[in-house]
Amino acid sequence: MVHLHKGHKRKDGTDVGKLIHKAKEHEHMSIIKSIMMYSLISLVTLILAFAVFNYMETGVPEGVPEVWNARILDTSLRTMGKVILTLNNFGVHGGVTWWTRKMVEIVLTTLITGSPRGLGDDPELKIYDTKMAGVDVRVYEPTKGQNSGRPALVYYHGGGWSWLSIDVYDQATRQLAKGVGMVVVSVGYRQSPEYAHPIPFQDCLDVTEHVINNGKDLGIDSSRVAISGDSAGGHLTAAVSLRLKKKIKIQVPIYPCLQLFDMQTPSYIENKDFIPGMLTDISMLTYWLNYANISYDHIDTIMANKHTSPALKKSKYADFISPKWYMPEHIRTESLRKMKKPTDFGDEKLSKQIEKTLLDPYFSPLMAEDSDLKDLPLTYVLTAGYDVLREDGLIYYQRLKKAGVKVHLAHYQEGFHGMIFFFRGPIPFNVGIRAMDDLVEFLKKNL
Repeated sequence: MVHLHKGHKRKDGTDVGKLIHKAKEHEHMSIIKSIMMYSLISLVTLILAFAVFNYMETGVPEGVPEVWNARILDTSLRTMGKVILTLNNFGVHGGVTWWTRKMVEIVLTTLITGSPRGLGDDPELKIYDTKMAGVDVRVYEPTKGQNSGRPALVYYHGGGWSWLSIDVYDQATRQLAKGVGMVVVSVGYRQSPEYAHPIPFQDCLDVTEHVINNGKDLGIDSSRVAISGDSAGGHLTAAVSLRLKKKIKIQVPIYPCLQLFDMQTPSYIENKDFIPGMLTDISMLTYWLNYANISYDHIDTIMANKHTSPALKKSKYADFISPKWYMPEHIRTESLRKMKKPTDFGDEKLSKQIEKTLLDPYFSPLMAEDSDLKDLPLTYVLTAGYDVLREDGLIYYQRLKKAGVKVHLAHYQEGFHGMIFFFRGPIPFNVGIRAMDDLVEFLKKNL
């Protein structure tokens, strides 16, 4: 038999009370710790969200309603740009390697089509890769309609002569082939810096001449051949047109880069911060340097327009791109509409070193004489209001019109560099849809 003493009862009661008190303290501490942990997680999440939001903040052209599409596009490309810049800082010229090119292609293909592998088979097109004049090409032939006497378009892709490929442009070239009902030959020209000017130009010229000279074998009408390209491809379009003139029925330079004489045009000044992942003044200059095989040591000098001597700044070549050709209705900043171009400065030594390249009209099509512009084919110039290359395209339009060329200007005030990619896919833009539809309609009517 167990005997309970009075003192024993009190002891047990005290112990139980202490245990309950400790349990409550522990529970309170757990609650406090949980609150602190969740508060910390929430704070970190908010900080990260704020950081990501700030990183994704970008200049979006006025009139573009797809703000988040623009942010996604810019963030993706800007991040790749940082990787490429890091490689350049570690001695990889321009950050151009096989794998960085492939990285850029995969990211852009995903943004354009929604899949890193791009598009599959298309019952409306026969698509095949081959070589023409020794150059890689991809051919798109509509499966409907006639198999001979068809119009054709030779397309030179953009990418600063250094980046991108016929794969990245696959959706756009398919759309052009189907929309117009024409054969499209997409040119995989060799790229800089490994192959500098004039090799990419020569590849595009050779393929175009092959198409014209072998029309019967290709099932096309050689008198109905157009050429087109965007950005660097727009440059190649203008350069090939200078050589072939009216052997081509239509040329379509799309937001082309056409001169390295003046890096302080109104569009370079006012547009460099809009969707910078696509193109900025600095990135465009690095592409020019790759293409011209000019050292990056001269970036600051050229960006400040010190690469041309005072004599060149007073020459006829300066007049070819002078402010008298500007279209003030397309310049948003009033002070830039009537710019004064000083002529009393410049690095004489550098100017002399690069002058031959700088003034070569096949390198800088805006350096062509007026007489060389007279016999160009029907031209459709596509420009974008928020593109650093806007003035290049608008000056080209003005000079061709003055030379008596039949020329049509398709200017999109809210447009940005690269917009024509995004007429479909996961991040479409209304301005890209309109630009593609307008181009298809023009080619259907005129080619």
